[in-house]
Amino acid sequence: MPRIHVVTDSGSDLPKSTREQYNIHVVPLSIQFGEEIYRDGVELSADQFYHRLTESADLPSTCQPSPADFVKCYEEISEPGDQIISVHLSSKLSGTYQSAVLASTMVEDRDIHVIDTKFASLGIGLVVVAVAEAVQNGASVEEAVALAERVIDELKVYFVVDTLEYLRRNGRIGAASALVGSLLNIKPVLTLENGIVTPFDKVRGKAKAVRKIFDILGDYVKARPGQRLRIGLSHGNVLHEAQQLVDRIKSEFAGNDLIVELVGPTIGVHAGPGTIALMWYPM
Repeated sequence: MPRIHVVTDSGSDLPKSTREQYNIHVVPLSIQFGEEIYRDGVELSADQFYHRLTESADLPSTCQPSPADFVKCYEEISEPGDQIISVHLSSKLSGTYQSAVLASTMVEDRDIHVIDTKFASLGIGLVVVAVAEAVQNGASVEEAVALAERVIDELKVYFVVDTLEYLRRNGRIGAASALVGSLLNIKPVLTLENGIVTPFDKVRGKAKAVRKIFDILGDYVKARPGQRLRIGLSHGNVLHEAQQLVDRIKSEFAGNDLIVELVGPTIGVHAGPGTIALMWYPM
């Protein structure tokens, strides 16, 4: 009987335990510091990345997987007749999705569905988990893909960065470019709209900005009594700040599904250290 396999990229920032629980396969992007290149999660961990980021004079960059990298993954995890759902980083932020699409035309005897989530970090991760969970529960490929499209449509993502400099210097700043050079200590609350970084609000001070994204979640919860959410919280190596949010979510919004993880190297290159991101969708 044909099997269904779920693939994503290292931009999805899913905890190892979650990947193992749902049998999710990851194709890594590469991180380049000067002349040195490392595969995210294979040759460079998130902890190593943040240490290197503070020590290095070189601003790192990312390199998308090649179509050949995806072909290798697709062929290794599956057999002829199997089906694959490949769920990826916003095509407006990376060429990863395009590499996967090209690879899907190069693999024989597999039915491959490639999905552009239009998100990053656990925004991708939540879509991947929804798909993989559905597959585990017996969903067809068509049902799992339809679910992915529903989650993408309903997913809310808000994040705060310590500085816009990483987004600016890596060319991923999108519609938030107008905020560069704004008043000292003004922290924009950012979102992703149609795959592009977009300003949502401006708040003075990071603590207030983080409180703002928590309040947005709170308003969403209050407007939907009894609705269970899957919530993602990712952070740029600021565990103490993240833990404070985790404690509040567990206290005030108990009963919802919560996934917490570091922003890994793929997204950390562009968001920088200190990032706090919250995302959620109704289950």
